[in-house]
Amino acid sequence: MSPAAMTKTDLLLLGLLLDRPMHGYELYQQIQAEGIDGWLPVSAAGVYYSLRKLRDQGLVAETRQRAGGGARKSIYHQTERGRGAFFESMEVELASHEETYLDLDLAIYLLNKYPLQRALSQLAQRQAFLDGQAQEVQVAVASEGGNGLSPLKLAILDHRRRFLEMEREWLADVIRSIRESGEAPGFREGARQGLMVLSGELRHHHLPDLVRLIASGQHSGTLRVTDGADLRTLSFEEGRPAYASYVHGGDPPVPLSSCDEVLDGLCDLFRWQEGRFTFDQQTEYGAWSVPLECSAEELMLRGCRRVDNWAIIQNLVPSGDTIFELGSAPERLPALALLPGEERVVATVDGVKDVATVARELDLTFFETCRIFYCLAAIGMLRTADLEKIRMRRVFREIAELVCTGTLPWRASPDDRSCEEEVNERVGHLPLRLDDGRIEDRTDPQLGTEELKEMYQCFLAEQFRVISRRFGHSNARQTFERALRQLAPELQAVAHRHGFDRLATN
Repeated sequence: MSPAAMTKTDLLLLGLLLDRPMHGYELYQQIQAEGIDGWLPVSAAGVYYSLRKLRDQGLVAETRQRAGGGARKSIYHQTERGRGAFFESMEVELASHEETYLDLDLAIYLLNKYPLQRALSQLAQRQAFLDGQAQEVQVAVASEGGNGLSPLKLAILDHRRRFLEMEREWLADVIRSIRESGEAPGFREGARQGLMVLSGELRHHHLPDLVRLIASGQHSGTLRVTDGADLRTLSFEEGRPAYASYVHGGDPPVPLSSCDEVLDGLCDLFRWQEGRFTFDQQTEYGAWSVPLECSAEELMLRGCRRVDNWAIIQNLVPSGDTIFELGSAPERLPALALLPGEERVVATVDGVKDVATVARELDLTFFETCRIFYCLAAIGMLRTADLEKIRMRRVFREIAELVCTGTLPWRASPDDRSCEEEVNERVGHLPLRLDDGRIEDRTDPQLGTEELKEMYQCFLAEQFRVISRRFGHSNARQTFERALRQLAPELQAVAHRHGFDRLATN
């Protein structure tokens, strides 16, 4: 084993086995007795896993011994190769060039996407935990220092004590900076901002996504957007729009007369492709701010309806072959006051039809349809359908319809629908049926892939049983096999992945 491939647990066990041979549980007992598991993450399962790995690589040898008349135990001895690997790995560890990574840094990096007060509460809990850890180390140093504890173990305790002190001081600075951070006044270069700030350029960020982030995270704070001349602000309280203001061309702020007037200005933002924004989790209302009476969804829907630029729409509707499914609970629809065209699109979306197909069915222009999909996707009412579910729906539909067509030679007449009617009767508990050889799929678009697969398998299995009983098992099997061969190669792989190709063999 190369030093780079050796884990900390591997190195620890090789070091302990230098003293004497031991069995696995004895090694773990020594780790606990020495307090090693207090500064190195190691478990009993990890010890046994590492021993097996070291044995397979010839770094330790395993013998079986019976202790005190009991069960036989595996005793591990370090081999000559193991001693060499230990010393080689120690050289690498002591002169380590390994980067230092601190786990909390990821959460700090993402902190500005988390509600301010909740973040402070969680950081306070972390601070209390560090305080408790520091006290435990102090007690250990005090109690062990005079009991002949080895200088090396004291050095480890001192290392942990110093790290905890540093971590506590750093975390206290972070918390203090968050609490003391003020708003960035306007967009002056070099203006002071707090830690809990999101900022960027509109050409790199999609404004509805930013508003949804604030709303879904229940953030409080103020969003400012400017194009260098006009400045618009939108303040949130726990994710709900609360106040807004509009300053034109650097003029002094002037109180606006109505909520509709300020909303009209805010809705224009959704058409902007250039400009800068900041969202600071500090909220302050000026005398010119107007209280708002709308939800974040209502604001986004009103703003997105004004979008008339294909480049913006493509953020959420990249092409006409994009397929959508319902993304939110239907009971939210009445509160949003959808326009008639929007209601028709929602009613048509089934996770199978693409945007171009919906446009044709509803006799809408392609651009008009794309804009409706854009609006509904921006508020989360629709979402891009799962690609695997799309493929599975298509495979099921094609197999069921091809099998139905395949029974034509054996029917009493081409218009005989008795086989189809019997299939529908047997699957009456499913939201699936055949209608003149075509599948009507009324399954809930929000169903998971596994639930959907079970329904489709159940339908195809019943279809196979009905055809087998009416026209013979051999004919039924041949019909299913022929339908599978007629699928495109990529769809044959989907059928195999979901077990549709095995239904006729059961």
